[in-house]
Amino acid sequence: MVAEGFKYKEFAEDLSGQAKSVIPQDLPEEDQQYVYNTVHNFCFMAGEALANDTEHTYTVDQASIITQFIGEWSFHKSLDVIRGNIPVQNRDSIMQKIAFTIFEIAKQATFKNIPQDQMIGLVEHHVKKAYNEALEELTKRGIISAEVAENAANQSNIDAMAEADSEALDQASDLKILKLAAFALIAQKLPQDKVTTILTHFAPSEANMVMQYMHLDDLENKIDKTLLTQCLQDFQKIMPQKETDSMPKIMRKFGRNVKSVPQDEISRIIQNERPLIEEIVTNPTMYERWHISSEVLDIICGYIEEKIDDYKKKSVR
Repeated sequence: MVAEGFKYKEFAEDLSGQAKSVIPQDLPEEDQQYVYNTVHNFCFMAGEALANDTEHTYTVDQASIITQFIGEWSFHKSLDVIRGNIPVQNRDSIMQKIAFTIFEIAKQATFKNIPQDQMIGLVEHHVKKAYNEALEELTKRGIISAEVAENAANQSNIDAMAEADSEALDQASDLKILKLAAFALIAQKLPQDKVTTILTHFAPSEANMVMQYMHLDDLENKIDKTLLTQCLQDFQKIMPQKETDSMPKIMRKFGRNVKSVPQDEISRIIQNERPLIEEIVTNPTMYERWHISSEVLDIICGYIEEKIDDYKKKSVR
C-alpha cells in the first residue's frame, strides 16, 4: 500500500489534463478523446492498484513516479497506434500490454532502488519491446498487414516531440520558453520525486514542456548562460528551504572537494561555466553575499562535484 497522501484519483486527473493540453489538434476529435481517455484510465488503474497493494509498501513519491511513467508512455504510444493506422478495435490490446509492462518494470526497478536515470532507460527499452511484440502478434494473426505493422513500428511520438522542442528552442526568442528550458536543465540534477513536487506549481502545459526539455540531448549548450543564472535565482523562490545551518556545512564540504584537485583542473572545469558558478567555486566561503537558498546552492555544488569525481576516477586509471 501507499503511504498516506497519495491521491491517485487527483493525480490521474492532473496527468491526463497535462496530456490533453498537448494532444495534436490535427487529429480527429474521437482520436483526441482516445488519447485523453487512455492516459486517464491507465493512470487511474495504476494508482488504484498501488494504493490497494497489500504485498508491498510504497512511498508517495514512488507511487507517483510509477504512475507518471504510465501516463507519459500511454500518451506517446496511443499517438503512435493512431498515426500507425492500427484499427480502432485493436488499439486497446496494444496499450494494455504496454501499460502492464511499464507497471511491472517500474515496480521492480523501485524495489531494487535503481537510479532514476537508469529507470527511464529501462522502461523505454521494455516499452519498445512490448509495442513491437504486440504488433508482431497482430500480424501473425492476420489482423494487420506487415506494411501496417512496419509503419506503426516506425512511429515515435516521443522522438518527434523531442525534435520539435529542440528546434523550437534553437529558434526561441520567447523569454518564457527559455526560462522553462533553463529550469529543465536544473531539474535534470534533482531527484525525480522533487521535480514532480515542484512541477505542481506550474501550469499543466508548462510542466509538460519542462519534462520534454529534460529529455533533450545537449540542453545546456542551447541555453544562454546569463539567462540560466537568472533562472537559478528565480528558481530558489519556489524551492523548499533547508535549515539555515546547513549552508556552512554544504560549503565547507564543497571547499574541501575543490581543494582536493589541482588548481589547473578546477580552472578547466569552470572555464565554460556561467559567472555565478565560477564565483561559487572560486570563493566558496562567500556564499552569504549571493543570496541563494541552500537548496539551489546544494544543486550547484553537486554539479561541480560530479565533474571533480570524474577527474579523480580518470586520474587513478
